[in-house]
Amino acid sequence: MANYSYIGYAPGVISLSFTGFNSGTITLSSGYDPNTDRRVFDVTDAAGGTLVNGDPDNGTDFNGDRFNNEVGDDLTQTGVVTSLDGSTTFDSGAIYLEESYALTKPGGGTIDVFRVEVEGSLVGYITSEPLVPGTAYSFIRSNVTPSNAPDTTDPTAIVDVPCFTAGTLIDTPTGAKAIEDLAEGDLVLTLDHGPQPIRWIGSRTLTSAELRAKPRLRPVCVSAGALGAGLPRRDLRVSPQHRMLVRSAIAVRMFDAQEVLIPAHKLVGVPGVHVDETASSVKYYHILFDRHEIVTAEGAPSESLYTGPEALKSIGRDARDEIFEIFPELDDPDHVPIAARPIPETGKRARHMIHRHVKNARPLIDRA
Repeated sequence: MANYSYIGYAPGVISLSFTGFNSGTITLSSGYDPNTDRRVFDVTDAAGGTLVNGDPDNGTDFNGDRFNNEVGDDLTQTGVVTSLDGSTTFDSGAIYLEESYALTKPGGGTIDVFRVEVEGSLVGYITSEPLVPGTAYSFIRSNVTPSNAPDTTDPTAIVDVPCFTAGTLIDTPTGAKAIEDLAEGDLVLTLDHGPQPIRWIGSRTLTSAELRAKPRLRPVCVSAGALGAGLPRRDLRVSPQHRMLVRSAIAVRMFDAQEVLIPAHKLVGVPGVHVDETASSVKYYHILFDRHEIVTAEGAPSESLYTGPEALKSIGRDARDEIFEIFPELDDPDHVPIAARPIPETGKRARHMIHRHVKNARPLIDRA
């Protein structure tokens, strides 16, 4: 029995405009509110049977409805659609992906969008990466088959802001300091630009009740030494979407870059990396510099706050307004932040890279 979940968009905030039979534009509403306009799709899939076209059902694909008969290819695939905090159930029953859309990003590249239905009713959309509100993306439409279905091992397409947990030691010119003891203006050591002043620092606390309602926000624990080269020096706990730096020959072969940034949740399964199911509550901190930086947390290289539009929406209106006062250019919908290191666009390739490290017993951080 396979169980997987996605966080996606509510039906009403996505609009489609067709200019041809299988082409047109998709737009996320400029009034999109991440607190109320997201949906959770919890899917249960029993393996071992066959799809309606006779293909084997391995229980690991989020299958579609390629015959457009409002039944779905996989008769054992059921789902429950809820609000982000789980307090409201919108629909449940036989769930499937009615169709997919390959979107063209304004700056190049593509985004996959999937229309999710429960027994003929539209219940929302999931995407391979967040959409920018108010941006019209051109698309090509196709039916969903196992070959173009989303990666069920990477169910967090729409994400919450990455952050460190309280107690994390951050390297500064005067030694390592707990992140909760840092303040705006304090200098932090960065991998690329030496000591840099913190321009903004924020925090949020998730109670035990909130973690029970939103288990996807539980911290990921990277145990001491789990990354290789003796790093981190102590157990490091970060939010699931917080990106850690991977430096290896495998990264070079797969991404043509010696160093890449990978979300912590994709490292789960590496010996010593796991979701902290025991956390009764957690306080997350995020720090912002003049640019996206690589900082050292418990000795391990990791990212500062990356000011993409979805991350900024996730931190709350008041915090976002504070940041816009410091960096007004971030309020421009056409602004594209520059990442400190390459960030793989597809979760499937990043997951494959981590699998190769585990299979070959290679550290995620080479000493070189």
